[in-house]
Amino acid sequence: MKNITSAFFAALTGARDKGLVPRRFVWITGKDLATGGPASIGLWTGDDDINITVTSGVTGLPEARTYYGGLNLQVSPIPRTADLTIQTVTITIGQIAPAAQQLVRGYDLRLAPIEIHDMMFDTGTRLPSAAPEIAFLGIADGAPVKTPAVGQDGDIEISAISAAIAMLERTNPAKSSYEGQKRRGGDEFGLYSSTVANWQIPWGQK
Repeated sequence: MKNITSAFFAALTGARDKGLVPRRFVWITGKDLATGGPASIGLWTGDDDINITVTSGVTGLPEARTYYGGLNLQVSPIPRTADLTIQTVTITIGQIAPAAQQLVRGYDLRLAPIEIHDMMFDTGTRLPSAAPEIAFLGIADGAPVKTPAVGQDGDIEISAISAAIAMLERTNPAKSSYEGQKRRGGDEFGLYSSTVANWQIPWGQK
């Protein structure tokens, strides 16, 4: 069960009478290709850039962040599952804006951490009705740039998978490698594993 603040809950329950203005925030931390260090960039579904404080999905602490708008950002529905199924979310943005070019040309997005927050705006005041709530925490699983034909629009489609479940399905080759096992008290059980794997055993034949 997801815990949300009372203000966020009130915005949801009052949507029938007051309406709802949902917005989504995407925070991606890649590796800067120029410096090799981590670099983050924020995108949101609004039209203008915004400075806002959100709760980090990694540390759980409030962080003041800048999110760039006007990118035609679209986020696919986030699946809610109760099992170990990997959640996959697709993030689509236009590729013309400088922020989008910096994201895919200036950063290495391989396994880049991705946070997605949800927020509601008050329909009367157009101000946030509650602080953004974390909705998805994952890692980038691909970021192809689509080259459009002449006269058509191109976009960038980032695929993200849920981080916690993805880590459960990762294989660790060191568990069965000779070098990995040798560190455990000189265990040489896997000394000939690479050779044995190629043996052809003629069962039932001489």
